[in-house]
Amino acid sequence: MDKDALVIEIGRLIAGDAKVGARPWDRYSLVAWYGDGMSTLNGFRYVGDAPGEPATPEAFELEDRIDALRDATRVDGRDPWRACVVKLDKASGKATIEFAYEDGDSWRVTPQTAADVARRARP
Repeated sequence: MDKDALVIEIGRLIAGDAKVGARPWDRYSLVAWYGDGMSTLNGFRYVGDAPGEPATPEAFELEDRIDALRDATRVDGRDPWRACVVKLDKASGKATIEFAYEDGDSWRVTPQTAADVARRARP
């Protein structure tokens, strides 16, 4: 799958996920973070101007698609990105994605950083 097809598939998996869809949302962000030998996925749903609410998808194949996107967007001579933020807008059907190379740790979600990451990831 090429990177454009992967982004479409990732958006489809998120939008169709039962955990994500368990409550209404207008916009959604998925933060994928890669550290030393580990990775995490954290999702946030947004309704109106309310703060982001945790809603990480349960779709098992989503991690595989994110890994494939990381490989497909790799730039020769550079380390792969450390974080990416997939942003969905339900009304427009638009998906955007941002990659973080050097500042990837700023996207790591912990209990202490979750509210700040959700704020910055807001579509």
